[in-house]
Amino acid sequence: MDYAKTAKEILKEVGGEENIVSVVHCYTRLRFTLKDESFVEDKKVEDIDGVLGIMKSGGLYQVIIGNDVAKCYKELMKITNLDDDTIQPQGNKEKQNIINRFFNMISGCMAPVLPALIAGGMMKVVQLIIVMLDILPEDSQSYRLFTAIGDAPFFFLPILLAASSARYFKVSQTLAVAVVGVLVYPDFITMMGEGGVRFFGIPVTAASYSYSVIPVLLIVWAMSYIEPFVDRIVPTVAKNFLSPLLILLISAPLAFIVLGPLGAIASNYFTDALMFVYDTTGVLAVVLLSAFMPLIVLTGMHQAFTPIILSSITTLGFDPLILVAQLASNLSQGGASLAVGMKSKVKKQKQIAYSAAFSALLGGITEPAMYGVTVKLKKPMIACIISGGLVGLFTGLFQLKTYVMATPGLISIGEFLGGVGNTNIIVAVIASALAIVLSFTLTWIIGFDEKDADVNTKKSNTEATSNLSDKELAVDSPVSGTFVPLTEVKDSTFSKKLIGEGIAIYPDQNKIVAPFDGEIEAFFDSKHAIGLKSDAGIEILIHVGLETVNLNGQYFTGHVKKGDRVKKGDVLLTFDIKAIQDAGFDIVTPVIVTNSDDFNVTIPPLDQIKKFDEIIYVSKVNNALVG
Repeated sequence: MDYAKTAKEILKEVGGEENIVSVVHCYTRLRFTLKDESFVEDKKVEDIDGVLGIMKSGGLYQVIIGNDVAKCYKELMKITNLDDDTIQPQGNKEKQNIINRFFNMISGCMAPVLPALIAGGMMKVVQLIIVMLDILPEDSQSYRLFTAIGDAPFFFLPILLAASSARYFKVSQTLAVAVVGVLVYPDFITMMGEGGVRFFGIPVTAASYSYSVIPVLLIVWAMSYIEPFVDRIVPTVAKNFLSPLLILLISAPLAFIVLGPLGAIASNYFTDALMFVYDTTGVLAVVLLSAFMPLIVLTGMHQAFTPIILSSITTLGFDPLILVAQLASNLSQGGASLAVGMKSKVKKQKQIAYSAAFSALLGGITEPAMYGVTVKLKKPMIACIISGGLVGLFTGLFQLKTYVMATPGLISIGEFLGGVGNTNIIVAVIASALAIVLSFTLTWIIGFDEKDADVNTKKSNTEATSNLSDKELAVDSPVSGTFVPLTEVKDSTFSKKLIGEGIAIYPDQNKIVAPFDGEIEAFFDSKHAIGLKSDAGIEILIHVGLETVNLNGQYFTGHVKKGDRVKKGDVLLTFDIKAIQDAGFDIVTPVIVTNSDDFNVTIPPLDQIKKFDEIIYVSKVNNALVG
C-alpha cells in the first residue's frame, strides 16, 4: 500500500492543511478536527485506496485506515506543517453536546497511553502463562522482573496520563507530570498507608492513585485554569522562575487535598454503577453489550470504557462485563470476515476480509473488519450482532470474568486466567470458539450481496479519462489578473502541489466565472472555494485567497450551488477584493486540476491573464487511455 499517496489524497479531500485544526491517530483511525466539515464529500474520502471508511462523531472527522494507520499518519505529517507535539483532536465544540465533549476528552487523553496499557496487559498474560506452566518460580528474580515490566505501565499510569492529558488541555507537560507525580511519590504512598496525614492542619484523605484515571483528568483540567491565572498575575520579569513555582504550589496541594480524593470517589462510583447494572440486569447486560458493542466501536466511544475497566479491575480484581462483551464482539467480527474471505468472488474483497479477520481474531482490533467488511456488506454485521448476543448469553450465564486489561482476542485469551480452578479460562475458550463458529456460519448462510463488495471504488485512470478526447484540451481562466507560479504561493498545500498541478492568479476583478461547461461538484459554505468538473472529465478547484475559509463567507456571494449545471462564462461567485485584503488575507487565487494524476498537465508561458485565456493544458497520458 502506497500510504504516501493515500495521505496526499486524504489531505486533498478534507480541504487541505488550511482546513485542518488538528489531527492525531488512534489504533485504526486518523482523527481530524476540521474548520469546515460541510464541503468534505464522504464518498470521495471513502473511495481513496487504503481508506476503509469514515465516521463523524462529536465534531471529529475520523478516517478509518486500519492497522497501518501510523504509517499513513507519518506520511501525512511529512507533507504538512502540522505540529505533532501540540495538536490534539478536541473536535468542533459548537457541534458537541456536553456528553460528546466528555467522551471526546476521555478518548483524546486515553488514546496515547493505550499502547503502554495493552503492552502491560499482555505482559501480565505472559506472567499468568509462566505460572500456569511452572516455567519460573514466583519468588525468582526473573519472575519478579517480569512482574515489574507488566506492572509498570499501570502503576505509573497517572504519569503517562498526565503527559497525554496535558497535551489535550494545553498545559505544560512537565508541570502536569510533576504535580501528578506527587501522588505516586514513594513517601507519599507510605504516608497514605499510615493514615492521619495533614497538610498545615488540613486533613489529606488516604487514597491509592496507581492505576488512577479520573483523579488525573481532574487535576490536569484544573491546571488548564491555574496556568493562565498565574500567567496573568506574575510580572514578565519573574515568569521564568516564579510561574512554575506558583503553579506547582497551587496545583499539588489542590491535587492531594481535593481533586485526587474526589476523583477516587468518582472512580469508586463508576465501579459501583457497573456492578449495580451487572447485578440488577444480570445476563441481560452482558447480552446487550456483547450484541451492540460493534455500534459503540463505530462511534469511537469504546475508548471511554477504559477508566471503568481499570477501576473495576483495581477495585474488584476483575471485570465482569465490558471486556467479556468485547471478547464476544471481537471474535464474531473475525469469524464473519473469515466467512466473507472464503465466500467472496471479488479478489480485493477477499484480501481485505482475510486481513481484517486476522486482525480481529488474533489482536482484537475490529475496525478493519467492520469498515472493510461487515458494515460495508451489511448482512455480515447482522450476523455479528446475533452471534455477539448469543455468546454474551453464554458468558453471562457462566459469569465469565477477565482479570487483566488487554484487548480481547485469541492471543490475549490468558487474561481470563483466574478465579477458582480453571473454569473461567475454559468458559472463555468455549466462548471464543462459539463466537467464531456462530458468526462464520451465520454469515455463510445469510450471505451478502457482491454488489456491496465493490471495493474497487477508486476510479481507474481509464474511467477518469474516458470522456477526454485524444487531443489536448485547454482550461480557460475563470478570472483576469496577474499570473503567479503555483510554487510561489505561500501555502504548502498549493506550493507543494499536494492537491494537483495548476497556477495562481492575483485577480483584478471581483467575479469568478465558469471556465468550461460542466457541473459544480463542491461549493464551500464559506463561499471562498468552488470545485467543478468539465464534461470532458477535468476536475478543477478555484480557491479565492489563502486562509479565507476563516472569513466564514463574509465578503463572498455565491451564485450557484453544488450539483448545478453551468455553461462557460456563467458567474459562479463574486467577492470584495479590498475588504478581504483589508481583513489581512492574501487574495492570490489558485486554480488547480485536482485529478492531475490522471492526465498530462502542462502550463503555458503566462504573465497578465485575461478572462478565458488558456491557462492550463490537459491531455491523456501518451494520448492514449491509461489502463
